[in-house]
Amino acid sequence: MILLDGAMGTTISNIYKIEDKCREKLNYTKPELINEIHEKYIASGVDCLKANTFNCSKEALRNYGENEEKAYEYAFLGAEICRKVAKKYNKKSIGTFCLPDKDQIDGILDGNVDIIMIETIYNLNKGLQSLNLVKERMKEKKLKKPLMISFAVNKDGKLYSGEKLVDIYENFIDDYIVSIGINCSELTEGVIEALKKIKKETNLKVSFHPNSDGNIKKFVKDINRLLKIKVVDIVGGCCGTDFDHIKMLKMSFEEKL
Repeated sequence: MILLDGAMGTTISNIYKIEDKCREKLNYTKPELINEIHEKYIASGVDCLKANTFNCSKEALRNYGENEEKAYEYAFLGAEICRKVAKKYNKKSIGTFCLPDKDQIDGILDGNVDIIMIETIYNLNKGLQSLNLVKERMKEKKLKKPLMISFAVNKDGKLYSGEKLVDIYENFIDDYIVSIGINCSELTEGVIEALKKIKKETNLKVSFHPNSDGNIKKFVKDINRLLKIKVVDIVGGCCGTDFDHIKMLKMSFEEKL
């Protein structure tokens, strides 16, 4: 079992009380803060750190009222900070993104993280565009980094573009892909159905890093339910999770030893 960290955005707003909506800008303005967060997640017992790169796309920066030309710089800095902390502790660094944005992807790749994760894929076509673009950019840079794929689905296990994950996940499988899973979602029977099918029909690692409504016990219980039936290999937290969620999740593993 591989343990991921929790949500960077939640940790910044809830623990550090920073209201700046563009958390990725902090890679430039407060790199020491991002470094500290990664260090604290390492102390919580994680195996992999997710870089603070998810919302570095030009579209996201425009929505925040930020300079979209900073997409590459913020992504590069976020990836670099994460890589350095992970390497210090012999852990893995993961650069994350969702939308097909060349500058953001180039920044993540040039920051030299170990793994790339396309996460919170809510739209089939955009997800495939993102996958094709990151492969294109790696080919251009003569790189081949492992890719993780993670979808956001509703309670019925459907992407927000309408497709059931069980029907479309095979479109994302190729030699680059090392894992497929779900994030930014709650545990439902539809989610369990999708994870079971992926586990049964592929040799890939299956991941699940869900949201939390603040009920840490439920968060831990839901993940351990999936571990008990052996349908997931990679777990962690998404929106609403912070250090406490990951610490309690890690403790629950140790109690079973």
